[in-house]
Amino acid sequence: RVWSTRRFYPLFAVVGNLAPIVSGKVMSAIVALQASSDDAAFGQTLKYLALVKIAACLGICVLYRLVNSMANAKLSLESSSGTKKSPEAKINTKKKPTLRESIVELSKSSELRSMATMVICYNACIELTEVLWKAILRKRFTNKSDYMSFMGSFSQIVGISAFVLQLFASGIIQNFGWRWAALITPLSMAAMAVPFFASVAVGDVKIPLATALLIGTSQNVISKITKYSLFDPCKESAYIPLGPEAKVKGKAAVDVLGSRLGRSIGSASQQFLVLLAGGSILHCAPALGVLYLIAILFWCSAVEALSKLVETGSTKRK
Repeated sequence: RVWSTRRFYPLFAVVGNLAPIVSGKVMSAIVALQASSDDAAFGQTLKYLALVKIAACLGICVLYRLVNSMANAKLSLESSSGTKKSPEAKINTKKKPTLRESIVELSKSSELRSMATMVICYNACIELTEVLWKAILRKRFTNKSDYMSFMGSFSQIVGISAFVLQLFASGIIQNFGWRWAALITPLSMAAMAVPFFASVAVGDVKIPLATALLIGTSQNVISKITKYSLFDPCKESAYIPLGPEAKVKGKAAVDVLGSRLGRSIGSASQQFLVLLAGGSILHCAPALGVLYLIAILFWCSAVEALSKLVETGSTKRK
């Protein structure tokens, strides 16, 4: 039900927000063990990180197999007891939709198109700011170990901030409604992106590089924590009023195509602008800022259109 997903979806993600904290701690600890700052020591650090990643991937495989076995056992029990399957369960037993089927389903539904627009715009905005921010990072931290140590601390800040916001996300969605909860992410991202692009555009003569880095880091933190705590739960709850066919095929198109297309649009725009600017991404800040705000406008427009469906579906199911 829509009302129950608004309450529980944000809480389901609380544990997931511990991952950036753990990964940041592990990265910082491994970098701290590095004896020197030369390339050989840094290569050894990368090997240790690779081993940790392999162990995490094996853990994911084991957990996936366990959950899949539990789900199959439940389906077998329902089948043997003669329990009537829901339309969603019948759809899930079919083969996975092809890419073409997902695109066709996406083209038929205005709601799915709005969801796809939200996902595309989010990923395009992330691409437009993240590359510029990392260019400043590389300029500020020329040593690879210092750069990795900073990213470890950044990951911990994101994890802790997202964990705290996640505790209040359920109340935010319930009290302010789906529309305003879904608008928090684009509006807060835009509020921090404007000063970030402006600080880079005026140059480090007027605004120190450290200040631009601080603004950019804050903007990236806000982008990620609002995405994990509000954007994802709002997007997932928007699928509930849709039919079983749209949930399966449409979700595949929105989640897979939306993220990749958004990143591709952001990346292609940057590459084109870098060529025009003579090879430096820092000189493209004004144009990137304009593209960013255009994406935010499309995003907010999609939220407005989708909110009518979600609010109507919530009223019917209460």
